[in-house]
Order: sequence, then structure tokens, then C-alpha cells
Amino acid sequence: MKNFIRIAFAAVILLAGACFCYEITGKVIGVKDGDTIEILKDITPVTLRLDGIDCPEKRQDFGQKAKEYTSSLCFGKTVKAVISDKDKYDRLIAKVILPDGKILNDEILKAGFAWHFKKYNSEKRTADMETAARSKRIGLWAGKDPVPPWDYRHGGSNDSKAPPVTGNFIGSVGSGKFHKLSCEWGKKIPNSNRIYFKTREEALRQDYKPCKACNP
Repeated sequence: MKNFIRIAFAAVILLAGACFCYEITGKVIGVKDGDTIEILKDITPVTLRLDGIDCPEKRQDFGQKAKEYTSSLCFGKTVKAVISDKDKYDRLIAKVILPDGKILNDEILKAGFAWHFKKYNSEKRTADMETAARSKRIGLWAGKDPVPPWDYRHGGSNDSKAPPVTGNFIGSVGSGKFHKLSCEWGKKIPNSNRIYFKTREEALRQDYKPCKACNP
């Protein structure tokens, strides 16, 4: 009997460890881009990466519009986030439920401001929402030859020319980090993914994180 109890207890622990899913509630205090928001849980800021979607990067066509659309839906509102995982940047992967019961992730996708992020999400309903937006040619689908953000982050932009050097620090749109111009990591940033800042404070104001190697 004791052995059975030990086995049953171990199974419960294993299942608990395998299930990352839980819920948190907080007020939206920031919108970093179309698919990344920040909420205040109690007194702690928490960054959420919206599950299942991938919005255009900031320097891509429709990147700013995607951010503005996301902000119009959620900024300043108290939302519920269903957390399913954590990514390599320590952002919590979440489905965000708005006060009216709608799912923020879905609304962005249905409005045509995101791709279905199939690499990390295989839900058919999510794929169907992208297909519907494509067929209506709304949002980014109204543009010419939209480039998926995962390709853009690897240099697959329609314009691969490097922007002129206009500052003292270089940032990566894809990773959200910035570097000294002399940093070897900064030099590896694809041309289409580069952004420049005149001061360290300017980079920090735009939510870019300093490189740990060169400590800009």
C-alpha cells in the first residue's frame, strides 16, 4: 500500500511539472509591439508574448499599425492571461482574454495584423483565422508581398540595404537588444534588422535591452 501511495504521489508531481498552464490577471501598462504586451500583476510588471501569432516587426510594413491595433484593444484594461510556456527571453507565452471575453490573440489575427505562428502553434482554428483574413485582404494582407516576420528577422526583407549609420549604438529589431558599434554581436545583425540610436537612453526608452557582452 505504501509503495502504491509513493508511485501515485510521484505521478502527480510529474504531471504537475509537465503542465505549465496557469492564469494571472493584471492591467496592461505597455504594448511593446503587436504581439508583446506588459501587464502589472499586483506591483510586478510581467511581459507577455501572445501565443500563436507573429506580428510584423517594428521596421516592417504594418509593424507600427499592428502595435497601434493591439494597443487600441487592450491598453489600460485589466485582462486575464492564460500562461502556457516561457520563451528564451523570459517572456510568458499567453492567450490574453479581454474584459468583454474576446481573445486578444484572435482579434489581432482576424484583423489581419499577424501571421499564424505555425512553428509554435498547430491549432486549426488559428490557421483558419489567418486564412480568412488573407482572403479578405485586410490589414497587412492588403500590402504587396508581405514578408513573414520570422524571415525578416533572418534578413529576408524586401529591402536588404543597411540603413545609414546615424547613431552611436546599434540595435537588433528581432531580438530587442542594442550594442556598441564595435561589438562583434552587433556587427552580425542582418542589414534588414538594424536600427541605430544616438544615445543609450534613447535605446532604453524604446524598450531595447543592453548587450551583456559589450555592456553599452
